[in-house]
Amino acid sequence: MSLLSMNLTTQKVITLMRLALGFIFLWYGVLKLFPDLSPAEKLATMTIEKLFFGLIPNDVSIKLLAILEIIVGMGFLFKVYTRIVVVVFLVHITFTFTALFLLSDICFTQAPYAFTIVGQYIVKNIVFILAGLLIYINEK
Repeated sequence: MSLLSMNLTTQKVITLMRLALGFIFLWYGVLKLFPDLSPAEKLATMTIEKLFFGLIPNDVSIKLLAILEIIVGMGFLFKVYTRIVVVVFLVHITFTFTALFLLSDICFTQAPYAFTIVGQYIVKNIVFILAGLLIYINEK
């Protein structure tokens, strides 16, 4: 495989990653607009409540998070301000890891090595971060 064809293939994969992240975040965000529809709603509101010392009501925090995720999703899907979208995405996704520390009782069966399904849900975000970094460094 020549360097040129490999580079074109890489660009196609990065485009697919951008679209996949866009679709996932749009979907996650829309689900959060409807009470009790998102499986991550409780985790998200509990984490935000701890991070902001209960200053933001749960019904407000989940809507704000939904809007943020929808904006990120749309930015990825439509390739609008992609570098800014990736930075917002990376900040957001990095904050998801705070639940491992703030809510360790629901993230681990035996900390720090035996995850619950919630912990696994959070740790898989490492792959999202790597995809976001690839998108960022390849954005022209």
